[in-house]
Amino acid sequence: MRALAVPAVLFACVSVALGDKPPLPPAAPGPVVADGTPDPETKKLLDDLGGADWRAREKAGKALEALGEKALPQMKAALLATDSPEVRQRLSVLVRKMDRARLTEPKRVTFSAKGKTPQQAYQEIAKQTGYRVEFNNGADRNGPKLELEFEGTPFWQALDAVATAAGHMVNADNGDDIVRVYNQDQTSPYVAHSGAFRFVATNINSSRNVQLSGINRRGGNQQQNEYMNLNFMVQSEPKNPMLGTTQVELTEAKDDLGGSLLPPKEQNGYRTNYLNGGFRGHNTYASVNLVRADRGATAIKSLKGRMGVVLLSGTVPEVTITDPLKVKKKDFVGRTTQLTIDSVDEDANQKGAYVVSLSARTTAEVDPNRGIDYGWSNSLWQRLELTDAKGNKYFTYGPNTNENNGLSIRMTMQFVPNDPRTGVQYKFGPPTKLVLQEWLTVTHEVTFAFKDVPLP
Repeated sequence: MRALAVPAVLFACVSVALGDKPPLPPAAPGPVVADGTPDPETKKLLDDLGGADWRAREKAGKALEALGEKALPQMKAALLATDSPEVRQRLSVLVRKMDRARLTEPKRVTFSAKGKTPQQAYQEIAKQTGYRVEFNNGADRNGPKLELEFEGTPFWQALDAVATAAGHMVNADNGDDIVRVYNQDQTSPYVAHSGAFRFVATNINSSRNVQLSGINRRGGNQQQNEYMNLNFMVQSEPKNPMLGTTQVELTEAKDDLGGSLLPPKEQNGYRTNYLNGGFRGHNTYASVNLVRADRGATAIKSLKGRMGVVLLSGTVPEVTITDPLKVKKKDFVGRTTQLTIDSVDEDANQKGAYVVSLSARTTAEVDPNRGIDYGWSNSLWQRLELTDAKGNKYFTYGPNTNENNGLSIRMTMQFVPNDPRTGVQYKFGPPTKLVLQEWLTVTHEVTFAFKDVPLP
């Protein structure tokens, strides 16, 4: 499944001042504590969707779509439960459309920031999107008044617009779903936006070759070539976990003298799944190759490209282990994974925390064209979930790995009731279920563009 690309827009961001931490909005991902209470408004609209009046059905469908993400879980449950062909058809269309938008469309903000401080603007962006925007290094509550207006502006563009006006630095590559704004004497001026994605150029590496043998005595055939790599980060909105990217393809690359920087097609870019390691996150890396034809050129006047971003679209349980505290030295087989649970015990050093010791091996065949998929073993710990009887999920900081050859792995993991993002500690019951989730993915094509990037 491939979604339509959203045109890229170049945007510059700057860095400098921030203030005291205000109260934070709630975290963007799903609730920490499970809540199965149906939303009454969504339930009524779902009932209307199967009513006798077609006008009411049309109105209910539009209202459900307007509710967006918060209505999706109930809509999916209703789709599985309904016996009505009419309701099934309407819900199928709506769920597919909304699922795609949930993954690929940016969250947008609409408000006037005129006369507001940067901190007030960040708070409004966080409020409207539900994302956590954290203010670090002491944001100035009485900072410069802004002269900005936002009307359906994508999240990244709005955030970078405020940061640029205030002289702040946006940082979204700390391995979590928090976007931080810093007071640092640094800047990342080469930033491009493409819908729900942000591209940040990080550096250019250059290599020059001069032919020293096989030179024509009469001259004229001595070759001098320069090859370059433009490296950049790809950042997704906090709602959009990425698992990697596909091959980058350049569609345009021109220097400031009008010359082409495009390399031969087979050297256009390279696959970055390996760099991301298969981890779930909001930040990954990519690179494109360039060929410099004229040493007189001083800048990349324009560079355009496209790439596939591999998004986590959902999960399905692959292995489910009930009463894990009673399991010792037992095998469990899933679709592509065999787990051997050595033990699940309460941590002797931390009451309410649990340590899981296990080994796993993949039963999937190795692709001869790509070799061993280390993403499977590297990300195994992110796909393991330990829950109590109420469905509350324990948190983990990652594994201690003893052996990992890509095809099998042995590790121990500590699961704790305190949220590493907020430091809040919860009272969970003893674990009743250990689940290995299988990740479902969607590859979404994204276009991007950089302008006026200096050449070495």
